[in-house]
This record gives sequence, structure tokens and C-alpha cells, in this order.
Amino acid sequence: MQWIPGLVSISFRPLSPEEVIRIAKEAGLAAIEWGGDVHVPFGDIETAEKVGEMTRAAGLSMPEYGSYYRVGAADPADFAKVLSSAKALGTSHIRVWAYNKNPDEIDEETYAAIVKDAKRICKEAADLTICLECHNNTLTSNYKSALKFLEDVGCENFKMFWQPNQFISHEENLEACRALLPYIERVHTFSWEGKEKYPLAQHTGRWQEYMAILAESKNASMPLMLEFMHDNNPDTLKETAKTLLDWIK
Repeated sequence: MQWIPGLVSISFRPLSPEEVIRIAKEAGLAAIEWGGDVHVPFGDIETAEKVGEMTRAAGLSMPEYGSYYRVGAADPADFAKVLSSAKALGTSHIRVWAYNKNPDEIDEETYAAIVKDAKRICKEAADLTICLECHNNTLTSNYKSALKFLEDVGCENFKMFWQPNQFISHEENLEACRALLPYIERVHTFSWEGKEKYPLAQHTGRWQEYMAILAESKNASMPLMLEFMHDNNPDTLKETAKTLLDWIK
């Protein structure tokens, strides 16, 4: 398994793309996930092309585009703009969210419409991979509903991001990671417990167990993308990145 250490740009929304590239490079990271809300707004092709060129010139890859398209809840026309931005950026994966409610809050008719929208965007982005983010208040708030959704959509280019859920136990997160492994393409990396954010090293033992599972993936590589560090301070990114790089070693 080739681990790719990277940074999710929304961790530092106030910074410019140039600054995000600089701190990622200085921290020894290899990749950036650009967010579609601030740094690379969906539909702004000129910005996407410019940021893509700057990122590649710095020797960094872009494993994914972090869109905020909500499957089944967003304006369907917005996905064409998301797709155009992802292609202009030069990435292979697009992150989306699965609706805006938990599974037990959705009726059958609404669920069918969400599945239909997911199939549509997978078809529109046939040459890219669409990935759901594990997130509360969406269909992926637990791994069982995420698996059902993935299977009901049934598209080969419909996959998962994974991250530990800070509101459940470590044992439950291990179970989720194992269950979703065949679909996991990228990982958001942090050390949180409930609403508390800790230095990444705080959960080194937990992440060693997650990475042992992720290493069994059939994918040749797995991006581990730092997201929302404990202090939101770009000046300490090097320290956080060192922890991640030590895990990889």
C-alpha cells in the first residue's frame, strides 16, 4: 500500500490557495483536497484551472475535489458545475454528501429519489469516481445505511471516503472501517472525541489499527488527508504532518 499524506484545504479556509500550497509543501505533505466552497468554488473554471496548475507546479497531487453537492437535496443542475470544476482542476474523485438527513428520517419515496440522483451523477461523471463522505445527518451516518445506499445505487464509480465518527466508540469505528473497506478510496484523518479536537498523535494507537485495516484494500494507494487540526493553526501544521508521516514510515 502506498500511503499519500495530504491536506484538506478547508482546514484553513481563511488562507489563499497559494498559502495552502506553501504550508502543505513546507510540512512535507504530498497532496491537497481542494474545497468547493472557498478555494475552488464549483462552476468557477478559471479558478479551478489556476489552482490546479499551481498545485502541480508545486509537485503536489490532487486526489479529490471536495464538493458540497448533496445527493438528492441539491439543485440537480449544480452537479454539472461541480463536474466541470473537478475536471478543470485535474482530479479523479469528487466528494459528495448523501442527502441532509439521517436514514431513519427519510421515507421510501424520498430515498428512491436520492438513489435516482446518485445514479444520474455517476452516469454524468462516468470517467471519474464519486465518493460519499461519512457524515452525521446524512445517509452515511452509520455504515449499514451507507452500505445499503452504495448497493442500491450499484454504480462501479460510486465509492466512499472514510473517517472515524467522533461520536461512537473506537470498536464501532473499527467495525465500520472493515465493513466499508471494499468501497473506501480516500481517508480524512484527525483525532477527535465528541466535540473535542486533540493533537493527531493523541490517537496514534487507534490510527495504527485503522491503517492495518486500510492496508488490506485492493487499491494501490490510499490518501490520508489531514482535516481540521486541533488548533486550526497553520503554524503547527508541520508538527501534525510529522505525526502522519511517522505513521506512514
